[in-house]
Amino acid sequence: MAKNQVVSIDIGNDAIKMVQLEKTTNGIRIIKTGIDNYPNRHETNTDQENDIENVTESLLKVWKQVGGKYPVVISVPRLLITTRRLSNLPQTTEEKQLASVVAMQAETELPFRPEDTVYDFHDIRQTESGVSVEIVAAKQDAIQNLIDRLNPLSVTPNFMLPSAFGTSVLASQQLEQTEPKKLTMIADIGAGRTDLCVLRGKTLEFSRSFPLGGDQLTNLYRNDNETSFSEAETYKLQQEIKLDSQLESPVGEWATRLVTEFDRSISAIQKAIGIEENQVAEIWLSGGSSRIPGLTDYISGQLGIPTQIWKLSATWQHVDSTATLDVDLDDRLAVALGQGINALTGHIGLDLLPKEEKAKISKADQQRRLVASATAGFLFLVGLGIGITTWGKSQSTKINDIDQQIRKLRPAESKAKKDLTRELAITNLLTPRLSALDILREFSARFNDRTKVALTTLSLTRLDEPDKTKITFNVEGNSHQNISQLVSMMKQSGLFRGIKQGQVTAAERSKRSIFQVQISCNLVPNAIQMFTENRYINPTSVNSSVETVRNSENVSGEYQQNRGEEWRQNSDTQEWEDRDKNEDAETSENSFESKSAQKKSTTFESSDKKERTFDKGYDSESDEKHDSEESSDRDSYAKKVLPSKEEYDRMSPEEQRDVRAAKGAIYGKTSDQDGPNEEDEK
Repeated sequence: MAKNQVVSIDIGNDAIKMVQLEKTTNGIRIIKTGIDNYPNRHETNTDQENDIENVTESLLKVWKQVGGKYPVVISVPRLLITTRRLSNLPQTTEEKQLASVVAMQAETELPFRPEDTVYDFHDIRQTESGVSVEIVAAKQDAIQNLIDRLNPLSVTPNFMLPSAFGTSVLASQQLEQTEPKKLTMIADIGAGRTDLCVLRGKTLEFSRSFPLGGDQLTNLYRNDNETSFSEAETYKLQQEIKLDSQLESPVGEWATRLVTEFDRSISAIQKAIGIEENQVAEIWLSGGSSRIPGLTDYISGQLGIPTQIWKLSATWQHVDSTATLDVDLDDRLAVALGQGINALTGHIGLDLLPKEEKAKISKADQQRRLVASATAGFLFLVGLGIGITTWGKSQSTKINDIDQQIRKLRPAESKAKKDLTRELAITNLLTPRLSALDILREFSARFNDRTKVALTTLSLTRLDEPDKTKITFNVEGNSHQNISQLVSMMKQSGLFRGIKQGQVTAAERSKRSIFQVQISCNLVPNAIQMFTENRYINPTSVNSSVETVRNSENVSGEYQQNRGEEWRQNSDTQEWEDRDKNEDAETSENSFESKSAQKKSTTFESSDKKERTFDKGYDSESDEKHDSEESSDRDSYAKKVLPSKEEYDRMSPEEQRDVRAAKGAIYGKTSDQDGPNEEDEK
């Protein structure tokens, strides 16, 4: 059931009025309206059974046009209710406590027995002496008769509101913006009664009803002219009421009684709100009998208060400013529109629906929600089962498709694994690392004149972590100056940091004085990068600048060809030479580490316990022996790292080129670490 829509029904003495409203962001929107006069009204007997049949017929007819599965609000004639202002009630902040206090007070104030009464209260006001509320009550059997009128529709009303209160809610939408301080009287003149209310802005100050309507004037014409009811009804709407109408005429008699009731209402207003003189500024008329010609002018002339027909279309613009009404709203819809607005907005917190009916509605709503929940749960389970089955089939199909794709990819996967393993091995070999040979080569470059300074022992710790590597070595020199020059050269190299020199001691060897000292230092953070960049510099030109042109294809090729000749002369594997003669050599920017680097040697100490001399011939002999040992290690390492001839033949040209570059790096680096050649010695 939609909470923002409602069907409002006003059961009058001559017609059924019904509207369907919807609450939107712009206000209250009119969806449908319907009015139907009772057929053959008062043509035959005017007994109650005939009236019920007429009401039922019109009700069913209008319901088909306007009704729907929405909450229903029905009007209670103002003539059926009584109101009382209960004052000096004890102060309380709890709504339940206030309801209990009102219930006890109502037993003494209401003219009906409590068990036969339906009541509610509203308009709670705080005063210095306590709390005051207005209580509205009606006899339970009268309320039940109205509820039974809806039985043919199989509908139970959700709200019940007095008709005068519905009129006040609609009028307040306009008056609170245009006339917030003035008193305005609104009279709904129906067929059998007139409901009257007085508002100050949006506040309902007074309401009453009296049994005088258009049917009384019709019956006067009917008795006077001895005509049918329908003929007298038509004649009534053709006769204009004039100020000089004779009291003895039917229209004069009826108009005089109406003005008298208005005047009595004004007096009651003055007493109710505590004023001494009439303050009603304007009178609005609505209802079918308000259309009698000359009625507004007659009332204005008799009471001296401006009187006009209520223009509902103008008022509705204050309810929904976006509404586009092609024709003026029928003023007979005022009650239905007002109580529909109240049901959607709660403008007046008043409901005369009996507690028993509210309990039935609550129970029916619970049952409806239970059935809806059960139905939704069942549909959910059914949908879930279907969904799981469908999903299972789709997943099975997807799995089969994936299996087929995997089977197709397995040969490629096997080949990719082999290629990746080979590439990872080569990448691992090409990854720059720090080795003891790099440090020895740097020391060799710094100790180039061994007749002055010679390295005796070398100790390395944590070589795998350059930032934590510690180097400790002992040197022998001819003089303090030579040792100081060595320390200065180490500082200038940019590779060492934290250089600390120990105490210099003097010794005698072969009748010559020598000086011994221990030096410790660490490597700079980017030592690996610096060693890698200098790793392939030609030792024959250590003291000169070697220009490396990486982006020049011709120079790189020439340089690689020269380097290739060196390691080809020292290689015992002749099967590589025949193949490489017809290949273009390329410069490899990555380096292979020596066998000693993979073993992560951390401590190198000289095992030579013999006396060292600074004779140049002795140094040359030692260098030649060192070169021979390194050549043997280099060839053994190349056989372990490089692929065999059969594996090389199965490789792609790119892979073969990488292997050739790796081989060149191995032999070229070893060649770079060799000592000075004969020409340099000279």
